[in-house]
Amino acid sequence: MAEMSAAEYADDHGISARRVQAAAAAGSLPARKLAGRWVIDSAAAHHDRAGRPLSIRSAHALLTRLSGDGRWRESLSASEAARVSARLGRLQADPDPASLLASWIRSARSAPMPYRVAAADLEDLRADRRLVAGGISDPRSGMSDAEELEAHVPADVLDSVVHEYLLVRSEQPNVLLHVHDGPVGRPLPLGDLIADLVQHQGPRERAAAAQLLGGIA
Repeated sequence: MAEMSAAEYADDHGISARRVQAAAAAGSLPARKLAGRWVIDSAAAHHDRAGRPLSIRSAHALLTRLSGDGRWRESLSASEAARVSARLGRLQADPDPASLLASWIRSARSAPMPYRVAAADLEDLRADRRLVAGGISDPRSGMSDAEELEAHVPADVLDSVVHEYLLVRSEQPNVLLHVHDGPVGRPLPLGDLIADLVQHQGPRERAAAAQLLGGIA
């Protein structure tokens, strides 16, 4: 059994120790009391979190629900809708909801395409109405970075954007583009923004996602 203190678990996941302690007391995390302090079974917690990924259909329904879109129930059976509501409840109770959501959508959502653009062209690209700001570039994330851009773009205009701005695929990108088969909502639906953030590995992005998740009723 790999155990760590509540403070250590909190540091690893970018959350507060108080939230970890509350989750342990509620049984949401595998934990036990040792000398009056909670210790977390980190291996079991990771196993629980990295569970079976959702299907594309189930992930879409959950993200639509997170967006507050009343159409999230459309085409779902009663049992499927109940599972979406249960997953929302689990996210709200989990001490690290961003990691949990990331594990659920990992197979249902493609990674963004990494590009590099000349610094002189970045602001023009940011202002291009063919793109919709997402992830770290959406003001709701509280993380806007003038030297990077994360955005969503319809597939039918991707080539023209790439050619116009001379974007090149890069392992050190300053542009991340999420490509959609159809139109992209403006502003980006909240569920998609949260999904963008949890796809990042950084603690700041995960913390921003957790804060947004915490505001969903």
